[in-house]
Amino acid sequence: MKELSETNNKDVKDLKSYRTIRSIRSLKLKKNTKINRFHILLDLYECDDKALAKADLLEQKIKKVLAEFELEPKIQTFYQFQPFGVTAIVCAQGVHLTMHTWPEFKSAALDLYCFNTRRTATQICDLIKTVFKSGEYEMKVRKR
Repeated sequence: MKELSETNNKDVKDLKSYRTIRSIRSLKLKKNTKINRFHILLDLYECDDKALAKADLLEQKIKKVLAEFELEPKIQTFYQFQPFGVTAIVCAQGVHLTMHTWPEFKSAALDLYCFNTRRTATQICDLIKTVFKSGEYEMKVRKR
């Protein structure tokens, strides 16, 4: 039994190093190449609970925000929880976002990953805050 577990551990180590090497090579980037990637976590509070409660209304609002930046959703899903609350997943060119709503607490959590400028990413978040009438928010921005 020891021989089998030792073999499996070796295979896992080999696989991890293979993936690492393959990932670095597949990028084909020079050492100092910069890619604009921003990851924003946005927690919204004191929002319009009606806008957060139903999937069809949330879909309209998110599409409105993306349209302002000329971003067309390529992949999207909006899941309606019962009795209320929504999880949204939207992928557009250069942007993907997920949003989870808790209308009973008038709050939502948004995860935005943007391959654009920091300014564009924060402008998208600012518009989302406005569209959902957020009274308070917490935003964390990380460059990737």
